[in-house]
Amino acid sequence: MKKSLRKKIYLICAFLFLFSCNTKKDHSSKILLNPYAFSRYQGGNIYIGDYSYLRKCFEFYEEGDIFVLDQRKKIDNPTMKVYSSYKINSKDDRSDIIDSILQYEEMNPSMWDRSRNSMKFEWYMHNLSYLFHHRRDRTTDVDFDNKDEEVYDKKILIKILDL
Repeated sequence: MKKSLRKKIYLICAFLFLFSCNTKKDHSSKILLNPYAFSRYQGGNIYIGDYSYLRKCFEFYEEGDIFVLDQRKKIDNPTMKVYSSYKINSKDDRSDIIDSILQYEEMNPSMWDRSRNSMKFEWYMHNLSYLFHHRRDRTTDVDFDNKDEEVYDKKILIKILDL
């Protein structure tokens, strides 16, 4: 009985969180501020690369910039990790960042294989968990690894939550 009630409360909170997010989109923000950024979203630059590349890019960091760690070469479970993902509450911003990650994969193909919808749902659930102080050590960043594709590929929930 407790699990059922917890699930209902979690789902209600998810809906409240969804409708409280800012979803305004500014299409004038597509100009890159520096040549090291892979792309840009409304809040800042998006840097994608391995540890050494991201360390070099960090000197250009401005508030709102996003760093994505490319760990797609991991043989056991390729992943792309978005640092401080909990700070991105706008679903449009999350979508723009996910689109950039998918474009990066398209330009640099690998064994990494995630769908746009599962990534949107995983990020949303990470943010929701972070908001409710659930395992913040794991929900501060979102890792889009291959093994989680099945876990977050929930077409009905994605449709209901309008992600």
